[in-house]
Amino acid sequence: DKGRLSKTEIERMVNEASKFEAADKEQRDRVESKNGLENYAFSMKNTIADPNVAGKLDDSDKQTITDACERAVQWLQNNQEASKEEYESHQKELETVCNPIMTKMYQGAGGAPGAAGAGPSGGFGGAAPSSAPSAGPKVEEVD
Repeated sequence: DKGRLSKTEIERMVNEASKFEAADKEQRDRVESKNGLENYAFSMKNTIADPNVAGKLDDSDKQTITDACERAVQWLQNNQEASKEEYESHQKELETVCNPIMTKMYQGAGGAPGAAGAGPSGGFGGAAPSSAPSAGPKVEEVD
């Protein structure tokens, strides 16, 4: 039985693992919320920098989104250890600024695909402009 763990060592290891499981899940959720806010902010900055989108936005709207994204990124840099709830709250604030502007732009453009489904989950990612009908191959049904 050389090199094998005893029953007590195995039980101790299992108990330690279950002790840390909740803390690990909390940390994972916190990091996912942080990444969500960071991704949303950079996605919005990239979206308004896209020439297809930039021409459809007023300069004041572009500046509003840029300022809000910069504030969010600055807050992220200064609050690396914030709670999940703080990250989610800041993302909701950013979405509150960005979503009405993006909705107005898409409605003014005759409604882009995916614009109707843009809710609090941040549906206006950087991929929205590229989802135009001419962006990919056309699939036709064949009988």
